[in-house]
Amino acid sequence: MDEAYEICEGVVKQHSSSFYNAFSQLPTAERQAVWAVYAYCRMVDNMVDEGDEPSSERLAQLAEVERLLALAKLGQWSRDMPVWMALEDTFQRFPMSFEPFEHMIEGQRRDLHFEQPKTIRDLEHYCYLVAGTVGLMLLPILVGQGNERMQKAAVDLGLAMQLTNILRDVREDAAIGRIYLPLQWMQACHVNADDIQTNLLTDHWRQLAAKVARHADRKYRRGLMVAADYPATSRLAFLAAGWFYRGILHKIVSLDYDVFHERVYLSDADKTSLLLRLEDTYHLSSQFPDSPSPFASDLPIVANHL
Repeated sequence: MDEAYEICEGVVKQHSSSFYNAFSQLPTAERQAVWAVYAYCRMVDNMVDEGDEPSSERLAQLAEVERLLALAKLGQWSRDMPVWMALEDTFQRFPMSFEPFEHMIEGQRRDLHFEQPKTIRDLEHYCYLVAGTVGLMLLPILVGQGNERMQKAAVDLGLAMQLTNILRDVREDAAIGRIYLPLQWMQACHVNADDIQTNLLTDHWRQLAAKVARHADRKYRRGLMVAADYPATSRLAFLAAGWFYRGILHKIVSLDYDVFHERVYLSDADKTSLLLRLEDTYHLSSQFPDSPSPFASDLPIVANHL
């Protein structure tokens, strides 16, 4: 079992330094469970986005994961892969639900049958399937049962992170025929697919990007509002995960929404600085204020520019 968790941890290290840095400080059981959840999500995501297999084969792979999940719900866990071994142990240790794991598969399947979202509601539903579900997967590990308010916040934070990814990766996604931005918003801002595919940095694009960024930032505020409700053992990890991604959004804004010429990311120094500020506040106070963001004054870029 330790080896299975180590393999899951390696997946996190390889694919997301932000995620790894945010959650590596958790107690051992919680940390290992987070690695197992991430490895599952990466496994499903890779079935859609990695390799050059035809769509039919990718759909068959997703269907196999669904089959293994259905068996797991009956207590018949697969032990052929480390991720399934680690997940079984995680489900035994924490009050996990199968539903978000199933919903994530549906989100990935939508990428194989891609249709551009027409409205922001369409986009939010997609973001729930591929990212809000992750918040619901992690919540039992970080807080136990949680309550309805915390579940809603976990989904909001997942939506905010996915909206940040969509804005940051719009160039790469457009190159493979996927534009996730709502068609209605694009039309209202006079931006078309050709503008995005040819990397046109115009005032129309800035208007559209600012609209997406404002929406994402509102989701961050709602998602981070429940920080005071998290136990001391996981509060810092929860805040770090949210603020690392929110920092990427702030950086996009500070670059005047230029996501076309280079990938926007937080450097190791950026993440270290932010984590130190979070730790400092964490140790100075045993309770965070119940406000939209306990660190709103630290990173004012969104407030100043949106």
